[in-house]
Amino acid sequence: MNMVLHDFPTCHSLSLLAYSDKMSIMHQQKKRIAVIGAGIAGLTCAYELQKAGFDVVVLEKNSYVGGRMSSRVKDGVIFDLGADHLCDLYDEMKKYCQEFGITWEKMRFLKYGLSRGGQVIPIAQAVNRLSQFRLAVQYFFTKDVGDFFDLNDLADRDKNNAYDFMRLRVGKEVANYFVDAFTSTYQFHRASEISLGALLGIMNSIKKNASRWYLQRTKGGMQALPDAFARHLNVQLNHHIDKLVCDSNQCLVDDKSFDAVVLASTARASLSIYQNPTDKQKKLLGSTQYASTISVAFRIDRNLLPDYAIVWVPYVESEKISGFVNESMKGEEVMRDGESLLCVWLHEDFAKSIMDKSDDEIFAQVKKELLKVCHWFASEKQIHNHDLQRWPVAMPKFSQGHLRLVRDFMENGQGEQNVFLCGDYLNAPWTEGALRNGQKVARQITEKLAA
Repeated sequence: MNMVLHDFPTCHSLSLLAYSDKMSIMHQQKKRIAVIGAGIAGLTCAYELQKAGFDVVVLEKNSYVGGRMSSRVKDGVIFDLGADHLCDLYDEMKKYCQEFGITWEKMRFLKYGLSRGGQVIPIAQAVNRLSQFRLAVQYFFTKDVGDFFDLNDLADRDKNNAYDFMRLRVGKEVANYFVDAFTSTYQFHRASEISLGALLGIMNSIKKNASRWYLQRTKGGMQALPDAFARHLNVQLNHHIDKLVCDSNQCLVDDKSFDAVVLASTARASLSIYQNPTDKQKKLLGSTQYASTISVAFRIDRNLLPDYAIVWVPYVESEKISGFVNESMKGEEVMRDGESLLCVWLHEDFAKSIMDKSDDEIFAQVKKELLKVCHWFASEKQIHNHDLQRWPVAMPKFSQGHLRLVRDFMENGQGEQNVFLCGDYLNAPWTEGALRNGQKVARQITEKLAA
């Protein structure tokens, strides 16, 4: 009896040791992946890879996650630094918010305006009736050309730029006050630098899903979702990378070895650290262009702000300000002591010209121009400096030729040397597009490494 009692724990211990050895071997076989960049594309990709069973680490140079989808709290007020608002079309983003328990809510009001002659007028009144008719006809004949959040679907339409196409089809007034104004408000550059494919994607989406373009937000600011991802991941902040060197056997991030690397930083940043890109990788990274801007936030008496959510400022009206947003549409989180934020965005050329100036100089120049394009205020004394964020690399330009280049790369160049590019510049506009691209890249990696 004593022998049996003695033998049982011995056999049990051997079983545990065998199980431990098995788990150790499994752990050793687990593929290690480095995701460089903790923007929404990189975080989504890392999260999906981790769920698929990979050992994932996210390396971020900044002290915070989110990239261009981040927020800062100053004086108790949330300032969304980059992406300013979401919409009901962001189906994949909404799923993650539901999973993480993040409140998704509608804006308090939604009315679009346009600055013309210093007055803010409803968008519908921006052009004459003939121009409105021509635009309506163009919308009517717009076909179901593909998904705007995946411009690979529209690469075959990448044969012209948006401005020239619309100027010929519907006239100069529509091209200046709708097409160019829309592009510069949301992309900060001119419509002559965006592909016709991207424009047709937007027009098709508005035609099919007009009611789903209602603006929405996440409670807690844009930072809420990136922070939620980060809490579930191994994220190393303030991590500066000197070099990435890869071949078919391993990827070295500085002196650490990985089975694969996801470059989820901007194309420029990726190219600066990647020491030996393939010809296809180098061509795509080197040819991707970005628009610059500066987001400038002012505190203004809420009673001075009409219920216009977003105001477009056409380049023909101002070569400095591209648009501004009445943040009071977001509710109490952007208001304090009866004041709300008004966030002003700049055209890229003007932003570049003042990028290196002091905060006070930037505030002063933007405030002066704001009074010209918006007559809501009588003097600069009603406009109080709050905060600003410089964006030397703000938005990728989905310019003519870029859509086809990306599509061809995704089909024939992605994953070479076990390096996977990831981000909005891969024909994945705005935050929803970037998030979906992160999902797509995670699937590509899973398929390749599991093979």
